[in-house]
Amino acid sequence: MKFKKEELFTIPNILTYIRLIAIPFFVWMMAEYAADKDALKYLWAGIGIFVFAEITDVCDGYIARHFNQISDIGKILDPIADKVLQCIAMLMLCICGNLHWIFAVVIIVKEIYMGVTSKYYMRASKRQIEQKSNKVGKAGAVIYFIGIALAFFAGLHEIVFYVDTAILAVGSILAIIAAVQYTVIYNGQLRKVRESGILDKLDRLGNPLPEVVEREEKSQEDDAQSDISESDAQADSIDDKSEK
Repeated sequence: MKFKKEELFTIPNILTYIRLIAIPFFVWMMAEYAADKDALKYLWAGIGIFVFAEITDVCDGYIARHFNQISDIGKILDPIADKVLQCIAMLMLCICGNLHWIFAVVIIVKEIYMGVTSKYYMRASKRQIEQKSNKVGKAGAVIYFIGIALAFFAGLHEIVFYVDTAILAVGSILAIIAAVQYTVIYNGQLRKVRESGILDKLDRLGNPLPEVVEREEKSQEDDAQSDISESDAQADSIDDKSEK
């Protein structure tokens, strides 16, 4: 995939770059807090950076959709930045003792699985499979985000930790269900694409093969010529009747 130079520095993409740049600073602040739990200023700094990064995520999506600035590089970098931020946040919260490791493992394994299988289905179907999130996946993502946000305060009170654990347990179950649903749906779509026979007419990027295009153009020319011949024949028949 080739990226257009003018797409590199659109406002949505710049916001995505800023979100990626913010991640090391977030790690720094949370590492300082993990080293000294009494240094709450680092915790609040980490929370501030996390909230700022999430705001850039909301803004870049809004601007891209409403000001026609959706780009190929944005389609790739934006979800990557989101997933990296989420996974890094969970890992740092685990290091700080605010979060159980199992939840970080579940979400990271799920994201790796989804990334690998998504790539496989796109290649196997030559980009003919429509990839989109479902309601279970969206619900799980929202619950996980709430759990991550609450986990920042889990070290301040034991009750918060247990409530957050329950929330993330629900989010984990939904994440696993969503992954299973994605697999079933993609398998079904891939089977239909293969049965349709369209894969023989496309290159690996989903573009029509040159010989297929040439054959279709020839067929269209023949059809057009046939229509012209039929029209001429009808016109001659009308002329003959008129002469009689």
